[in-house]
Amino acid sequence: MTSRPKQKIRFNRPTGAAPSPSGSSAAVRGAAPAQTAPYTDVRPARLPEKLDRLTVLTKPGVRGFPDVDAAQALLAQTMRRDRVRGDVLDLSAMGGLIGALDSVKLRAVEGSAAALKVLHAAGLDAHPAIPGDPLTGRWPERARTVCVVLAGDRGNAYAEAQVAWAHACTPPGGTLYIAGDRDKGFDRYVRAAGKAFGSGETIARDGGMRVAKLVRRPGPTPPQPDPETFEAFGVSVVGLPGVFSAAKPDKATTLMLGALDSLDLTGLDVLDLGCGTGIIGAWAARRGANVTLVDGDLQSVRSAQATLAASGLTGEAIHSDVDAALGDRTFDVILTNPPFHVGRGVVLDVAREFIAAAARRLRPGGTVHLVANEPLPYEADLGVIGPVRETLREGGFKVLSVTRA
Repeated sequence: MTSRPKQKIRFNRPTGAAPSPSGSSAAVRGAAPAQTAPYTDVRPARLPEKLDRLTVLTKPGVRGFPDVDAAQALLAQTMRRDRVRGDVLDLSAMGGLIGALDSVKLRAVEGSAAALKVLHAAGLDAHPAIPGDPLTGRWPERARTVCVVLAGDRGNAYAEAQVAWAHACTPPGGTLYIAGDRDKGFDRYVRAAGKAFGSGETIARDGGMRVAKLVRRPGPTPPQPDPETFEAFGVSVVGLPGVFSAAKPDKATTLMLGALDSLDLTGLDVLDLGCGTGIIGAWAARRGANVTLVDGDLQSVRSAQATLAASGLTGEAIHSDVDAALGDRTFDVILTNPPFHVGRGVVLDVAREFIAAAARRLRPGGTVHLVANEPLPYEADLGVIGPVRETLREGGFKVLSVTRA
């Protein structure tokens, strides 16, 4: 797994707190502002001054929320300056900013359930897909212009998968605009893309953000990176590129499963909320549970499905913006290691919605088990279900449990 630098955790303001100072994207770098609307609400995104004549939507869970992603913003400015027109295939559409440019007909592709909801709300017929998925069934004739924002924060393998996918989707003679963060390996990825495409250079810079423009020559597409595989807790894990903890169990999950080692799940309906590779849900299935796994990231859902299959276990992995796709299902046990990162930012909107979803989905007498970094203030949110118990505190993490009466 690609190592990541430690990041100081900073929290949202409580609802009703004073707004951020005028002109500031957020009062605290990486923290979302106070929430005055439900998590599910789609709303206008805050745009940088150079794009303030455009309109684009967003919601919690979309990269860049409540703004647009900084690399995508520079990408839009660059493509507008280049007067890009006609069909544009966007392999990382997010809220659909590129489609807001004049005379662009957007082919929107996304793997985020939250972003897909926003795109549909904007009237775009977005296509759910992950790097490597063929798109000719959806669009038989390839667009002459393709764009992608590299998610370098998801690791080298994922960015390499994005580059290979963009190459496969760009016809010979077609143009790729590729955006990303200098501090997340952008220059290295552009050099790799240049070897495949044959020509290209960085044409825009804004702070740490970069945009390169490449023209594809005929030639073979680089292969997609192989998934990671490992054995842990009695299951065979398949970690696709970019999925959290794809190469080995993360410390928080390891602590939680160790703390719950004596848990009897036989015949119980168990939800793995935010499943990632599926290791938690597969562990529960191995113990006799009827498991449902959900994740807002389609790459993670595919990874969880592969983990269940490799482990010879049954269960259903669902692509869902938190619990939106679960219908009226409820559960005896809910297991979760909630995310508090969305893209580059540190936000708690999604994690708090995880807890709200657990409260909605938990049956009387059922229990939620949650693992989190020690500083994260989840106890008050969990307290709406019942008295919160600290099952374990170790190595900078805590396992919290709460049972509904």
